[in-house]
Formats: sequence, structure tokens, C-alpha cells
Amino acid sequence: MIRLHAGRLLLVCDRTDRSWHARVMLGPKAEHQVEVDTGTVHLPDALLRAEAVFQAAVASIRPETASVMCWDCIQWEMSTQRCDLLLPESKRSGGRYAVSCDFFQRALPAAD
Repeated sequence: MIRLHAGRLLLVCDRTDRSWHARVMLGPKAEHQVEVDTGTVHLPDALLRAEAVFQAAVASIRPETASVMCWDCIQWEMSTQRCDLLLPESKRSGGRYAVSCDFFQRALPAAD
């Protein structure tokens, strides 16, 4: 498994068909997550295709006009679904604490 973009993009090699799959996790809900087969067994090609999938997912699932949530922050750990700074406000607010958080730093890339 290869983790990119602070754990928001995972490249996983399937053992049965040996092809690479891209997992995009932009939030805790199912509608914020996408899994796509890159259609290749070669890592360099898979990285390029996964990056394209990630950019498309960011544009459609979490556009810059969307409200800022805790899971948009670089401090949010996608695997554990919690703030790495262990701020209790981030869990109790349902992710809406990001607007008030002094430590918030956007993890997603800026739109071109």
C-alpha cells in the first residue's frame, strides 16, 4: 500500500489480479470515498492514473466552495478518522470545528 496526499489517496495492489487500485478518501462518509481500478500492473502508470482520479474526485466531491470541515485539514488522520492534535472539539462538532480552529491547514490541493 502506498499513501499519498496525507492518506487521502491510497494505492493498493490487488493480490488476485496484481493490478493497482486507487482509493480516494476525502471524508468519513461513504459519499466522500471512491475506489477505482487503475487498469495497470505497472506502478508508474498506476501513480499517474491514481493522481488523475484523485484530482477528479477532489473537484467533484470536495470543491473549494464546499464548507470547510475538520477532515479537510492536514492534521486529520484518515485511517483513524480523528484529529492528530487530539482536539476533542473536532469530534464533538461533527467536523464543523475547522472554521474556528487555529491549527487548520488545508490538506487538499488548490484548484488550478
